[in-house]
Parts: sequence; structure tokens; C-alpha cells
Amino acid sequence: MYTVFLNNFYLKKRLRSKFFQNIATMLMGNVTAKAVALLAAPVITRLYTPDDFGIMCFIQASAGIFIVIACLRYRNAIVLPEDDKKAQSLLCLSLIGAAFTSGILLVIIIIYKGEIAGVCNIKRYENFLFFLPFIVFIGSGREILVFFHTRFKNFKLIPLTTVLMPIANSVTKIGAGVFISTSAFWLVFGNIIGPLLSATVLLLFLAQIIPDIKKNIDFKSIRRAAIEYSDFPKYNIPTALIHSLNQNIPVLFFSLFFSNKILGFYGLANIILRKPVTVMSESVSKVFVQRTAEVKNQGGDIYSLLRKTTFGLFLTGILPFGLLAVIGESLFSFVFGKEWSVAGGYAQILSPYLFFLFINKAANQVYLVKEKLKSLFSFRVLQLVLTSLCFVVGGVIYKSPDICLYGYMLSGVFINIFFVQTAFKLSKRP
Repeated sequence: MYTVFLNNFYLKKRLRSKFFQNIATMLMGNVTAKAVALLAAPVITRLYTPDDFGIMCFIQASAGIFIVIACLRYRNAIVLPEDDKKAQSLLCLSLIGAAFTSGILLVIIIIYKGEIAGVCNIKRYENFLFFLPFIVFIGSGREILVFFHTRFKNFKLIPLTTVLMPIANSVTKIGAGVFISTSAFWLVFGNIIGPLLSATVLLLFLAQIIPDIKKNIDFKSIRRAAIEYSDFPKYNIPTALIHSLNQNIPVLFFSLFFSNKILGFYGLANIILRKPVTVMSESVSKVFVQRTAEVKNQGGDIYSLLRKTTFGLFLTGILPFGLLAVIGESLFSFVFGKEWSVAGGYAQILSPYLFFLFINKAANQVYLVKEKLKSLFSFRVLQLVLTSLCFVVGGVIYKSPDICLYGYMLSGVFINIFFVQTAFKLSKRP
């Protein structure tokens, strides 16, 4: 009885600890943000056409590839130094990198706008390419500021600004669609407003340290920080870029081989299916990796922990993803409007892949804890190669979006099964 009391007391004490409260606060912000976006989606799909949605998806996917490398990954180092001045140097260095990347992108678009639009099958919307550098700078700038606030444990402010983004995005898109016009411009523009508002709030809460940054930081201090943390651009950029390409390259292939309308259908299916995967990834990665590292250091059984967690994810995901695989077309037609039934058909095809992606989140952390980063990178490269091959075969030879998606789904299922199986083998090793 006394032991049970102590165990319960210890558990409650841990749950009340600042660490777990911070995780809960961050998770609640992420879940709320995803919920807001999902609730707004049926309204937005009834205002805008799949063609409009396709253009928005193309711009966002293109920007997403550049955002992960815009600050040369120095943003990830901001939380590491003990000295605040060094962290401030990394903040300035990251912002300079984001501005430089966005500037180069703007110059490329000015010079080659027509050629890029022609290759990507968006000739009618070529001026929309000018959104890209602004989305990249604002998006990467916001992430830099989030890392800086993370350093100072502002865990209540970060979720607030995370929730602000989908609210501002949705209000802009719905408001413009109702009162101004339903064009792709407002869908793309709406995706700028949220990150801009979020970044502005984060920046305002740093106003008191801006004089210190101006006083303490100069070119030499920024250069020293760049040299000291040079491993981040050397080794982190390739992994981050491959990961981003795996997420976004299907959109680019759809734009290359098919119409904007087809791209819009795929874009909606992909966004809706990835919401639960993203939420689970953000929660599991924060909690499971800490617990796994703890078990490893104590000489405990990582295999048992991985098996229980993966099985729990399997039970959690089997019903929703199974339902989507069976009634996705009817469900999308009911929720988003009859015009979007094709997107539901795509969701049915993609459901098995996204299900296995859902249950591999614990396995992913085993590679990190076991420091098998090369193996993780190899899986990402293999996935990118297989994905590209599926879309080239389906798009060029068969000219069928369904064949592209079936190939993408089957390759994704194969990769993730192999990925989880290898993680289980790693978890058994000392």
C-alpha cells in the first residue's frame, strides 16, 4: 500500500513538474492549431475551387523546401550556448541567412519567372511566384524566433502564436472569399498573414533585448558563431532537405505532370491525412525520445518500450485510417462538398501509407537515441528515390494520377515496414 502511494505520489509530482507542463502546453497549442485548420477547411473548400487550391499547395510546397534551409540550420543551435550573447549572435546569423536566401530566390524569380512557371505548369499564375521569397523569409524568420523564445522557456507564448496562425489564415481566406473574391490569390495571401502575425507577436516580446543586441553584436561575433557551429549547415542541411523533399515533392510532381485541379484534389487529401500524423509526431518525439534515452542510460529494455508504443499507435490509428480507406470518397464529399469527392478517392489510396507513417513515430526516435543518423538518412534518400520513380512512371508513361498515388502508397508502406522492422532490431542491441 505504501509503495503504491509512493508511486502515485511520484507520478503526480512528475506530471506537475515544469518539464511535463511545458510539453503539455506545447502539445495543446499544436493540437488546437490543427483543429482550427480542420474546422475551417470545409468552409474554405466551399468557397474556392480545386484549381485555386492546387496553386496554393504548389506555392506552399515550394516555399516549404526553402524554409528548412533558409537560415542554414543555425536556428537549431540557438538553444545550445550558455552565453546569451552567443545566442544573440546565432539569432542574427540565422536572420541574415534567411534574408540572403530569400533575396537570392527573389532574383532568380525575377530573371527566370517565365521559364519556372512553364516547367511547373502554372504559366497563368506566374506572378504568384513572387510570393515565394516573402513566404520563405517570414516562415523561416518565425521559426528562428520560436527557437530563441524556446531558449528562454517562453512556453506559453509559443503555443499562443502557433494557434494565431491558422486563425489568421482561415479568417483571411474566408473573409476574402465572402466579401472580396474567391481567387487563388487570397488562398496564397492568407497563408502569409498567419506566420506574419505570429512572427510579429514573437518579435514584440523581444523588444526589450533589441538594444542589447545592437550593443553587443557585431560582424566579428556573428562570424565566430558561424565558425563555432559550422556543423549545423554541414551535416543538418542535407538531412533536413531530404526530409522536406520527401514531404513536398509529390506536390511538385503533380504540378509538373497534371492540372492544377488534380493537384488541388491531392493537396486537400494530403493535408487532411497528415494532420493526425503531424500531431502524433510532435507529441511522441518529445516524450518517447526522453523516455527512451532514460531507459537506455539505465540499461533498460528499449525493445519492450518500442513494442508497447508502436502497438498503441497501431490501435489508435487503425480505425480512423481504416475508415478513410473504405469510405474516404463519400466522407470527403459530405464534409468538403461534392466537388471534392475525387480528393476523397485519393485519401482512400493514400490511407495505408499514412497509417504506417503514423505508427513509425516511435521507431524514428530509436534511430536518434541509438545515434544511427546515417541509417536514418539512408532511409530518407531511398524513400525520395522510390517516390520520384513512382511519379515519373505514373506521370510520364501512364499519365495517370491514380497510378502515381498507388505507386507512392505501396513504396511508402514498404519503406515504413522496413523502417520499423530495422528499428526493432536496433532496440535489441546494447
